[in-house]
Amino acid sequence: MNIAHVDEIYADAFGSWISGLFSAIGGRNPGLSFDEHKGAFFDLLRRWLDEDKIRFCAPDDPLDGVWDAPADDIIQFLQDRWPAGATHENDPALNLYFYEMPALLWVDRSGKLYGS
Repeated sequence: MNIAHVDEIYADAFGSWISGLFSAIGGRNPGLSFDEHKGAFFDLLRRWLDEDKIRFCAPDDPLDGVWDAPADDIIQFLQDRWPAGATHENDPALNLYFYEMPALLWVDRSGKLYGS
């Protein structure tokens, strides 16, 4: 998927919750449909997991460190829990989804992790 302003999205969302990333994508790409927005969201998550720009807290014990799993497993976990009936960014089911997902951790250039 061709996503505009990827570097700016990363900078805008750095340190924020996963919902902040979703919003930053829409803010930098206002012409995306909701389905395209969702696709861009998962595409960037996968890309940045592969590039070690983000990590997630472990879903079974978020206080015990970083989720040590392949990017495919993490993306599948997130996709499996996506609310099927969500139709727009402000959908209450989508809001709940963001709060129920493991915490997103951002990796700076020195390798230090940041979360909100």
